[in-house]
Amino acid sequence: MGISHDDPSVTPPDKCRYDACVVVPLNFKAEPGVTLTDLPGGKYAVTHFKGTDRDIGKAWNDLFRSWLPTSGYQPDDRPCFELYVSSGKKDCPPGGVFQCDLCVPVKPL
Repeated sequence: MGISHDDPSVTPPDKCRYDACVVVPLNFKAEPGVTLTDLPGGKYAVTHFKGTDRDIGKAWNDLFRSWLPTSGYQPDDRPCFELYVSSGKKDCPPGGVFQCDLCVPVKPL
């Protein structure tokens, strides 16, 4: 999973924050310096993305600017995230095409 905390069209690239995450068992004991975070369940708008790192920003923009305003939903306070599912192969060669789901937490208007 990946959680971006900044909009790269507004925030300078060297100031953008991104959490690279993995799912762990409930009883997982983290090493010092490792942060554990629970992502709450609930309703999410999800769209599948396939493309390159240069394309993913447009996909997020399309989700927020095209679909969301006419959906009857609004974002809530939970974080948006990218959900990556490994196929067991080399999933993303540098600069190559990759796949993930873009997940936006929503609530009714």
